[in-house]
Amino acid sequence: MASTTQPRIDIFPSSPISPVSPLLFSGFIEHLGRCIYGGILPSTRTTFPYTPRNPCPPSEFTETPKTLLTPQGFRKDVIEVLRDELGVPMVRWPGGNFVSSYHWEDGVGRREGRRRRMELAWGFEEGNEFGTDEFIEWCREAACEPYICLNMGTGTLAEALHWVEYCNGTGDTYYANLRRANTGRDEPHNVKYWGLGNEVWGPWQVGQQTAPDYAQKARQWAHAIKLIDPSVKLVACGETGLTQWDATVLDALVDKVDLHSVHLYTGFGPRDRTQKEREYGRGVYGPDAAEYALEIARGLINKARVAKQISKPIKIAFDEWGVWDETVGTAENGLEQFYNLADALAMASWLNVFVRQSDLVDIACLAQSINVISPLITSPTGILKQTLYYPLYLFSKYMRGGMAVKVHVDSPTFAGETLPEWISTIKGAPKTLDVSAVLHGKSLRVAVVNRSEEQSATVPIRVAFAQLREGVEVEVHEIWHPDATVRNGWQKEEVAVKMRKEGWKEEWTFKEHSFTLLVVDL
Repeated sequence: MASTTQPRIDIFPSSPISPVSPLLFSGFIEHLGRCIYGGILPSTRTTFPYTPRNPCPPSEFTETPKTLLTPQGFRKDVIEVLRDELGVPMVRWPGGNFVSSYHWEDGVGRREGRRRRMELAWGFEEGNEFGTDEFIEWCREAACEPYICLNMGTGTLAEALHWVEYCNGTGDTYYANLRRANTGRDEPHNVKYWGLGNEVWGPWQVGQQTAPDYAQKARQWAHAIKLIDPSVKLVACGETGLTQWDATVLDALVDKVDLHSVHLYTGFGPRDRTQKEREYGRGVYGPDAAEYALEIARGLINKARVAKQISKPIKIAFDEWGVWDETVGTAENGLEQFYNLADALAMASWLNVFVRQSDLVDIACLAQSINVISPLITSPTGILKQTLYYPLYLFSKYMRGGMAVKVHVDSPTFAGETLPEWISTIKGAPKTLDVSAVLHGKSLRVAVVNRSEEQSATVPIRVAFAQLREGVEVEVHEIWHPDATVRNGWQKEEVAVKMRKEGWKEEWTFKEHSFTLLVVDL
């Protein structure tokens, strides 16, 4: 159910928020399931059971033809989608939970001599066929910047310093020379972004710590790493942006780091079709929690900056986010989840949040880039573009690099159950219309998610101080299907972008459970 407020969208091109950072469209790959082995590298292993909720039956697993691989042995089709279609600018690696027991020296040198290890985060074995040098080479092929997360679980400060020296050292030192010997190249890897641990606050994490203990350790690591390479950007390990952990870590590290990380997933909910309305609302309105968390994080950052008189801005690295139902994408199936149209609407709302908060969020890494709770699923010979892919594609193509501008939305609100529950009890009942806008020169792009499951919305759109005459040509990019639970499959693509051209009008009708992107020249 929803309230009956008369909808209206007012856009203010003369009220800029911030340029939309290209790094908002970054990715994340982890040694989990078929992300690396089967997504980045080819694999014929059928490690995980495939259920009707997962799109790849075992019969599809044959050897990947060499014609589909780069000379380095990477999957060419995956690189082409990430580089040429989505334009992923940066990728975080190697985790994720995996990193907290990962020792980087296991993954360099001759592959046949690398150690095979127990993998403590996800319960499998790691052969270390894909290590630092392969990651850098893959990033070069994918035209993206590498972002490495350090092991602050079982790792040591010395090990971290050696890793930074291996990647960035230019002198006649042991680890810089080891890199030269392993790669045959003199130039360094030049890894600019380094994360100071992953989810160290979590009880599932190998090496969990309290916030004061982590903060003290991270200060020491940050100081030492900057001695190795003063040019690097360091990312503190935050939680969700609104917890005491975030406050403690920011108070301690605001003068030592460049960014503060935030992790949040939405989309949990029962898959019982008798509770369809409950599931839909819990998933689609979940990104409102991310926006509220960012508002709290903004205050925590500024409080810490004032206390220590830090003039430089500290931005947010939302370096794990996404749509994930933990009852569907599990460790047992490699976190492979088959997404529907409602999940795509949640993805579009997530991206609206990042655009509206672009003055605070500098980096956002979608978890994950391939196979693992991902918009993309591979078979040995192809890629399935899930419903999530299409809003990500539209935002990446039309919203990045522009100037986010202020938008005011009057909208009916959702009265059902949200997840987390405090979205409606503390932040307030979420609006069914979710909107962001970006100005590229004279081109205005307006992203509208109608999150109402059953009601279309006819909405006046007013653009302040703009001369928009009726009939001016508008590109309309629409994602919609009559059934909000429909999924894409290998045999049939039910959900994709449909583009048409219309003349500008004062009122626009947005279908129920739809995402629409309008592109018009002012």
